[in-house]
Amino acid sequence: MKNYSIFYLLLIIVCVFAVISGCTESNDENNNELNETTKEESRQIAENYVRDLDSYKTYNLTEPVLIEAKDLNCFSCWQFTYEFDLVSEKDLSVVDTATVTVTVIEGEIVDNVYAQGSRY
Repeated sequence: MKNYSIFYLLLIIVCVFAVISGCTESNDENNNELNETTKEESRQIAENYVRDLDSYKTYNLTEPVLIEAKDLNCFSCWQFTYEFDLVSEKDLSVVDTATVTVTVIEGEIVDNVYAQGSRY
């Protein structure tokens, strides 16, 4: 009976040690893989995304203007809102305004919202 108790105690100690070791290694790996992009680099990524939109390439009248740059609640996370005028796709005599909001986290675009409507 005593041998089984010692065996189970050693087994529990080994399991606890393995769990603790695995957790610390995982955290170290995540810290090493963190992509530290600056706000300016992220802004440039967002602007390039806007300039690469098909509607911008085809119908643009004005350059994209940065309306808002918002810091998000995480490291290396920003949201940029751009606006530009373009010729309406439905009626070429109408000028529309497009607003594009791009979310950049650690140098990657993770979300975007595109809205287009009449300027008047």
